[in-house]
Amino acid sequence: MALIPCPACARQVSAQALACPGCGHPGDAASPAGGGVTRMLGTVAGTYISTTTLASLVLGVVMFVCVAAVLITLILKSQ
Repeated sequence: MALIPCPACARQVSAQALACPGCGHPGDAASPAGGGVTRMLGTVAGTYISTTTLASLVLGVVMFVCVAAVLITLILKSQ
């Protein structure tokens, strides 16, 4: 496993990494041929979105919808 400098922050990053852990800049493994969802979302949003951030965002939205559904159910039941 080779370490290469990140072009954005000069931190040592694995050549197989999808993104730099320090700044989030996409690595060589995040090319359009093998990048997948992470690379596509990063270019659409104008910034680089890590998989962990994306998972946290989805979990937060699901939790918000669940809490809202419970509150609406309780409000409608009390009437």
